[in-house]
Amino acid sequence: MPVFSAGRRRGNARGFGLVDLAVALAVLSGLLYFLLDRVLYMQEIAEKTEMEETVRSINYALRLEAASRLTRTSSPNQLPLDKENPVKWLQIPPRNYLGELDAPPAHARPPYWYFDRNVRQLAYRPNRTEHLKVEGAKAKELRFVVGAGENSPHPRLISRFPYAWF
Repeated sequence: MPVFSAGRRRGNARGFGLVDLAVALAVLSGLLYFLLDRVLYMQEIAEKTEMEETVRSINYALRLEAASRLTRTSSPNQLPLDKENPVKWLQIPPRNYLGELDAPPAHARPPYWYFDRNVRQLAYRPNRTEHLKVEGAKAKELRFVVGAGENSPHPRLISRFPYAWF
């Protein structure tokens, strides 16, 4: 049985070498990249869901306001909901609603909602737009108008520009 000195054995087994450290850092950075990518994707999905829930709540509020106005008047043509701000019929406006504005302030950080007084449209400026495609718009901003749907006479929010958020 060969005899090894304690100093020599300790010298060979000191720990990681530079190659081991480089491999460990490469694996760790790859894992962190995929984790960060998934976290950002999940944040975008959460933002999309919150936006869709807000639109759904506004649609319910629009139907209630239309029904209330219909009971007070005899003519359904006297329901000019399309020129009014639909957020005012919500019990509580969205948490990131800026109000009725001519243009969004330059210092406002997305995501936020605002009612554009100039064109009478409700606008939503999202924060995460990697998976959002808006056709015909200058910026990645969603715009909605109040109108009757194709299959339903009830007023609802209609997207001004077609969009896909996947």
